[in-house]
Amino acid sequence: MEDITKSIVEKISSYNIFNNFFPGVIFCYIVEKTTRFSIAGEEIWEMLFIYYFIGMIISRISSIFIEKILKSIKIKNRKLNSKEPFLKFAPYEQYIDASEKQPFIKTLNETNNAYRTIITVFVIAIAVKIYDWLLCDLVERCGQIGNNLVFIGMSILIIALFVGSYKKQTDYIRSRVEKYSSKKNN
Repeated sequence: MEDITKSIVEKISSYNIFNNFFPGVIFCYIVEKTTRFSIAGEEIWEMLFIYYFIGMIISRISSIFIEKILKSIKIKNRKLNSKEPFLKFAPYEQYIDASEKQPFIKTLNETNNAYRTIITVFVIAIAVKIYDWLLCDLVERCGQIGNNLVFIGMSILIIALFVGSYKKQTDYIRSRVEKYSSKKNN
């Protein structure tokens, strides 16, 4: 068992810890302290898996939705008297080139993603609290039908979330391969 644990721990990157595991722990803690829901498992391994899985869902929501929402926000630039994006991303090609030459940029990006994920932890915690506050009693009154509808709805949302994540990751991989191929051919 110790060999398995050591092998798993060695394979977990800091990205996975800060963008999947910790957000899952923080979210579960907040939900258990502020709502009637309990997410904890009975065994330590079960709890670690649940924390990681919930954190992974939160991270995907962060990447697919929260980033898009934050990118769409426009703020007024008083100097230029115009609106400009709240977030300005470097062009992806420039990011690839710069991160290859200065690996610390990848660390900065990882930290940036962790911040975005923490924002999402609290957005989802508020949504769960609102559900607990306004709808949970209604679902309970509907009995098994209400529970089944919630399960099916959540499952459909998670499937859609990971389909979107899969597409985003596939696009990311393709762009890296295309960048590598164009450099190799030149």
